[in-house]
Amino acid sequence: MSDARNARHVLIVEDDQDDAFLLKRALGLAAEEKRIDLNVVHTEDGLDALGDIACKDLMNRLPDCIVVDLNMPKVDGARFLSALRADLELTDVPAVVLTTATENYVLDNAMAEGADAAFSKPNSQEELLAIARVILSYGSGAATPRP
Repeated sequence: MSDARNARHVLIVEDDQDDAFLLKRALGLAAEEKRIDLNVVHTEDGLDALGDIACKDLMNRLPDCIVVDLNMPKVDGARFLSALRADLELTDVPAVVLTTATENYVLDNAMAEGADAAFSKPNSQEELLAIARVILSYGSGAATPRP
């Protein structure tokens, strides 16, 4: 049986299947490096993710980290973060924004909405692997990492 410090549950909220696949693969590689048991759940929009999180909160099974895209149908990433922090009052669940936007103001706005970190989607697998390492550092019992 694995130690809870060596296990992570990550929720990916991403409407692009290819981006979700690449992130899952990077998280898997990072988990192997760190010898972490990884559980990844993927939803395609913020509305479904909020419902999933509300149910998990009732069962005390919240994710260790949520990775959210900003541009999604139904409930976009900014509204998702706002609802997560204000409506559900889940301020202890780390949320990382991973977006196609490259403008600093977009990343700054994501942080203002409640993200713990915000990254532009990288162009290389190595850069994505570095982001995956940051994502897996949440929930480790160590101090909250900052990018």
